[in-house]
Amino acid sequence: MAEIGIDPSLQISEEVADFLLFLLKEDRVPVPKPSLQQIILAKTRPGLNAEILTSSITSRFEEAGIPTGPLVGGTPNVMENFVKVMMEELVTAIQTDMRVDIASDAGATVTAAGANGGGPVSTVGATTVPHTGVGIAS
Repeated sequence: MAEIGIDPSLQISEEVADFLLFLLKEDRVPVPKPSLQQIILAKTRPGLNAEILTSSITSRFEEAGIPTGPLVGGTPNVMENFVKVMMEELVTAIQTDMRVDIASDAGATVTAAGANGGGPVSTVGATTVPHTGVGIAS
């Protein structure tokens, strides 16, 4: 009976393990956490506006060496038009398609009030399980 030899080129478990460790150790940029004040003041923000975004971007064209205004011979600047269309689509996608998922840990305070034959009843407690929610961006 003939033995089947081990092909050394297929012995790559060490390389696979090193690659998986690399994926786990990769430097990740931490997401900045807004302060409580920033969260509370978020209601005063004006929201996204495609025209303002377009203006902000096209005003920086000079930094990148991109011409602004009509081109030679009065040809419309397609780059400016492209930015306008892109920002309109971006704002529309955020306002109509974006979904915000939230999760809150167990321990949120719960208050309740009611009454029974003995009179008014009020209670204070805490949630015992985490909760999730869904919101929209506007």
